[in-house]
Amino acid sequence: MNPCLIYSNKYDFNLSWLNKFHPFEGRKFSKAWDIIYSEFEREIDSLWVEPIEIVSDEVLLKVHNQDYLDSLSYSSVISKVVEIKLLRFIPHYILYKLLIEPVRLACNGTILAAELALKNNNMVMNIGGGYHHAFADHGEGFCFFADAALSIANSKDKKHLNDDDKILMIDLDAHRGNGFEATIKDTSKVKNFDMYGFQSYPGIHEGDVDEFPYMIPLKAGMSDDKYLSILEENLLSFLDENSDAKLVFYNAGNDILDTDPLGSLKVSYSGIIKRDKFVVEQLAKRAIPTVIMTSGGYTKQSYKLIAELAKLVVNTNNPTA
Repeated sequence: MNPCLIYSNKYDFNLSWLNKFHPFEGRKFSKAWDIIYSEFEREIDSLWVEPIEIVSDEVLLKVHNQDYLDSLSYSSVISKVVEIKLLRFIPHYILYKLLIEPVRLACNGTILAAELALKNNNMVMNIGGGYHHAFADHGEGFCFFADAALSIANSKDKKHLNDDDKILMIDLDAHRGNGFEATIKDTSKVKNFDMYGFQSYPGIHEGDVDEFPYMIPLKAGMSDDKYLSILEENLLSFLDENSDAKLVFYNAGNDILDTDPLGSLKVSYSGIIKRDKFVVEQLAKRAIPTVIMTSGGYTKQSYKLIAELAKLVVNTNNPTA
């Protein structure tokens, strides 16, 4: 599988004071890219695709409703999504420029990644995205727009996917992807694999265990060996059962890190690299078109782990690397 990386230097949230109120690292995308670019130098130019335009309202309306899009004209709504109450006092046009536009651009990056993955049978990593807490009518947990669901809808409209095609989501962010699940609940063709800390937001999945065998709750404090054992056993079964999938999304949040203030799990830095290596190798082995998104991560190591994952993706076509 030929790898591809999607990135724009406009992905960053340029609010220098944001970290005083929320642990989100607004510049983790460019900091990760600096490492990636220095690692691969000239080679990166042939692998890099830059999204130029933000996602349009026309595309957003494939999943979201107009009332929600209109509500984002209010600072109070934006502040609720990012969970920083003080933002409601900031003029909307400033928040739109510094928060909404970067998210809309990264959202378009995921949409572009899906198109390229399906067109070229590629593994494509967006150095951003993974907004799995976004619902059709509202946003939560720093997630404004449902980029994976939008990618599916867009790919179907452009005939890259058919309604009968099976699509997989592998969500290994520390938090359950409640928004993504809500946006795809009316289709049986999207299969969800989600390992999450059930003692943190948004809580345990309420569905029947037999009906949702791959919604896997994890206890707080779980570390490397147990985590990787559960992943390896269950993900192999999930992929084997869905070997006819046409597209896979991998939501690779690194907020399972042991020092992450918002995740409840205790996986080490090296453990996350092992996790990502296992997932990337399994997907590359099966040659399923794949979209990778970076999702959550709230430590000073988050950008480094994003860069490590990108290295794995780039090296999928170089077994000796």
